[in-house]
Amino acid sequence: MPFIGREREVHLADAIIASRVGSACLLTGETGIGKSALAREIARKHDTTVLSVSPSERMWPLSGLSAVAAALGGRRGAALDSVLARGRDWPEHMLAEELSRTLHLVTDEPGVLVIDDLDEMDSSSLTVLSFVFGRLRGTGVSVVATVRTMEGRHDFAGMTHTRIERLSFDESVELARATIGPGTASAVLHIVAAFTGGDPCVLSHVRLTSGEATGEDALPLPLRVVDDPTRRRPRVARPTRDPRSSALLDLLSVGPIYAYDRLSTAAAEIGFDIDELIDAGVVSAHGEYARMTDPALRLRHHAALSPEERRRLHARAADDHEGDALSVRKWHESFLSPSGDRRHLLGAAVRFARDGEIPVAIEFAERALSGELEETPRQRALVELGDALVLQSHDLLGQHYLRRAGGRLDPDVRVRAATAAMRAGTTVDHVVDDALVACSSAGDDPAAIERLLCESARLHLSLGEVAPAVERIVAAVDRGVAGAETRLLVELLDLAGIPVPVRHTGRDVAAPSVDVDTPIEHATLSIAARLLREEYPAVRRELRALLVRNPRPAPMWRDRLLRLLVTAEVRAGDPVGAREAVTAWRQEWLPGREPDATTTLLLAQAASIDPADPFAADLVRRGRDQCRREGTPALLAHFAAIEGALALTDGRYDDAVTALRAARDAAPRDDPAVLRTDADLIEALWLSGRRGDARREMERLEHAGARRERRWTTLAIARSRAVCSSDRDGDAAFRDAEAVYRTDDAPYERLRLRSSWERCVPRVEGTTVRPAPLRSDIGTALSRDEQEIIALVERGLRNREIAAALFISLRSVELRLTRIYRALGVSSRAQLVAYLHGAATA
Repeated sequence: MPFIGREREVHLADAIIASRVGSACLLTGETGIGKSALAREIARKHDTTVLSVSPSERMWPLSGLSAVAAALGGRRGAALDSVLARGRDWPEHMLAEELSRTLHLVTDEPGVLVIDDLDEMDSSSLTVLSFVFGRLRGTGVSVVATVRTMEGRHDFAGMTHTRIERLSFDESVELARATIGPGTASAVLHIVAAFTGGDPCVLSHVRLTSGEATGEDALPLPLRVVDDPTRRRPRVARPTRDPRSSALLDLLSVGPIYAYDRLSTAAAEIGFDIDELIDAGVVSAHGEYARMTDPALRLRHHAALSPEERRRLHARAADDHEGDALSVRKWHESFLSPSGDRRHLLGAAVRFARDGEIPVAIEFAERALSGELEETPRQRALVELGDALVLQSHDLLGQHYLRRAGGRLDPDVRVRAATAAMRAGTTVDHVVDDALVACSSAGDDPAAIERLLCESARLHLSLGEVAPAVERIVAAVDRGVAGAETRLLVELLDLAGIPVPVRHTGRDVAAPSVDVDTPIEHATLSIAARLLREEYPAVRRELRALLVRNPRPAPMWRDRLLRLLVTAEVRAGDPVGAREAVTAWRQEWLPGREPDATTTLLLAQAASIDPADPFAADLVRRGRDQCRREGTPALLAHFAAIEGALALTDGRYDDAVTALRAARDAAPRDDPAVLRTDADLIEALWLSGRRGDARREMERLEHAGARRERRWTTLAIARSRAVCSSDRDGDAAFRDAEAVYRTDDAPYERLRLRSSWERCVPRVEGTTVRPAPLRSDIGTALSRDEQEIIALVERGLRNREIAAALFISLRSVELRLTRIYRALGVSSRAQLVAYLHGAATA
């Protein structure tokens, strides 16, 4: 079994051992967390052995010390044996002091001692070693020990302690692949990882048949956990608890959920309060149902039950759910009568998936599929389940169940299945499967066909693939199914400078405005169009209204809305807003989600406008590699645009020209405000000595700006004119450009203008960018930090923009402004600006 994960713990052990002066650390973790495997890995890396403590030796005083001396060996081991031979009858504190002194006196090569289950030693050895291990500095002995828990004891208080956490979701998937086999379906691996809760012991004991592993057969949920029959003490065992709480957890372990009121009644019958388990975090209650919080704990309880006990508990649960809790009762009855009808279970799986109860939905679905079902209802329910899972952003699982639905579907679900499969495939495989579009026929619902074609166009656009997106829109018009969504897509492409060769878009349906009743498909396109029109306040307002809409949008749509919010902040040039939007977006990512090229691109764009973010270049490199692996070369132009801007900032002007030209050539647009490379390219050409090329690009940008009026283009032209006339007019050219800027313009664009000024105008006294001159009394009354704040206030920056420019918090800006007001005797921002203008002209 390969060793997986534990980078943090291994790194800590490596640091302890690499010091070579002598120190110790304790790695604590619950039973089955993988302490022994971690100890073996550390010992392997450092070419030593593991001292495994046996609980049977606890009855022998100082047996642990003898084992430590033997493990150390060499001069140290012999010296410790000599002390033990003389001091077996000494008081523990005297023996501890003598052992510590001896280790400091012995001269030997640095040594490493790895101890597994240190807390299983006899108490006398623990007392002595807690003193010795806390004073190893200078001995050359490094000790790494694992323990189950040290709660309630003060031993080893002077040592470094770190807790061994459970495996991450990605690590659990990797261990599941190693345990079950390399041919296991990806969806099955994800289900196993989710249902074992990161517990490596439980996960390594999961057993599946070949059909279950490939996804052809239904999974046995709860999972089949098999312990090693040769072990004297089972590794996967029910934790020791109060018998009453253990009985309740056994009852909960046989099913995914339990009606809360029924569970409370069962607890009251044995004199127990279920709220104790809820307060301890062992049981959680959502709505009318309760469930065990920890999947691994549930599997431990379930694995410890005999077949007879499980049947008895299923019968009890079925009786408890007689009445309105039909779904739960049917679940338990399926174990008592395996040949019964299971259609209700599959319908319940769909309902739970739509409510976001994904683990419950998976259990109900797998239980239903393990029995006999009629083909047509089965296919329909699996399509509905797959569609619900995709909307919940569980694309891999959605794809899994859509495939299990089969290929020959009824016409009324065929287009819906194709739409869901296309969404899932684009996320999982990074390719838009256009073959799914061909599944629709003339007799299908026109609205469903339009939704399928428009979704294909959306997905192609998300990958930067313009031509296929245009083809889908033209197909919607030619087939006579074009409606509001098609109209919005045509408008969006027109705003992006991409012509769509259609005369009209079919049915006369007005493009809706975004309100609480607007379909989410239309709302996202309408907001994207506003984004290209640079209506950023309206975009923010509408996105936030949609995110808090009731009912809450499905996670797939929330992800798209949050992507739009990040894009809006990036295009608005607000680094603080972009940082906050990225944080909100990442908080909603599911466990195990790995950023694809489109996600990395958006993260790189947000990082590139944030002076406080040092990872933009790394994200660009990672994104370019992902584009090549995923087969999405159309996105490379956008990464090249970021790369060119970063090269310009770093002073690598030839590299900037190469990258920016490659970006523009790969993604030509009529509107320069879409890719936003022209101003940087003009400056890079100018600074690299190609001034004729820079002026020609300047003329091209001016012509493009005359065709499409955009605020960004106006600012870019002003900045580019200043660059191209800086050799003649110097500071005056940039002061003219600065006069074009309004107080509501992007903070990032202001910073770019100031950076261009500093790069293009030689740093001669009186020509560099600097704060407006202050009266001498202002200079002496205010600190340098406060003078920086004043300079930015005078330039028209808002508090949030000042915070981004100076890399400080918004609160710090507010506090400094308060001090400035008090020092200068003003009471408002307007009075401060007036005061500064008077000082500058004095």
